Amino acid sequence: MNRVIAILAGVGLILGIVLGISAMSWHDEAIGKEEGVKAQFRDNQNEYDSFWKKVQETAQVPAQFKEDFKELLAAETTAKYGKDGSQATMQWFKDRSIAFPDTMYVKLMSIIEAGRNDFKRGQTLLLDKQKVFSVSTKTLWGKTLGGYWEIPSTVQGALAPPKDLDGDGKLTVLDYPIVTSKRTNEAFASGEDEAITVFGKR
Repeated sequence: MNRVIAILAGVGLILGIVLGISAMSWHDEAIGKEEGVKAQFRDNQNEYDSFWKKVQETAQVPAQFKEDFKELLAAETTAKYGKDGSQATMQWFKDRSIAFPDTMYVKLMSIIEAGRNDFKRGQTLLLDKQKVFSVSTKTLWGKTLGGYWEIPSTVQGALAPPKDLDGDGKLTVLDYPIVTSKRTNEAFASGEDEAITVFGKR
C-alpha cells in the first residue's frame, strides 16, 4: 500500500513539474509575442515618420500643405488609389501649383512607391504578429494561464492604443490599429465603394 502511494506521489510530482515547466514556457513565449507586437507597432510609426520626412525633404512641401499631404500618404499606403496612387500624389502637387522639373516627379514617384510598399509590409507584419499572439491566448491552456497572469497586459502611456478594438475592456497590443483612410473605413462599414477618378472629372 505504501508503495502504491509512493508511486502515485512520484507520478503526481512528475506531472506537477511538467505542468510547471509548460506554464513557465507559455508565459515566456507569450511575453515575447506581446513585446514583438509592441515593437512592430513602434517600427511602423518610425517607418511612417521616416517615409513622410523623406518625401517632405525631397519635395520641400510647403508647411501649410503638410497635414493634407500626410493624410494622402496614409491613404496611399492602404492602396486607396490602387496602382495609380503615385500619379494621384503627383496630381496633388500640381493642384497646389508646386512646380518641379520632370526628374523630380520621377524621383518622388520612386520614393513614394518604395515607402508605400515598405509601410504596407510593416502593417502586414503587425497583423500577423497580433494574430499569432491572439491565438496563443485563446487556447484552453492560454485562457487559463493568460487569466492568471493577466496576459495580454494593459498598455499605458504613449504606446497605448487609441481605443479598445476587440472589446475586452482594456487597451492591449491586440488593439493596435493599422493606418487606414476615412474612405476605406466607410467602404468597409457600408459594404460599398465607388470607382475612383484619379485625375478628377473628364
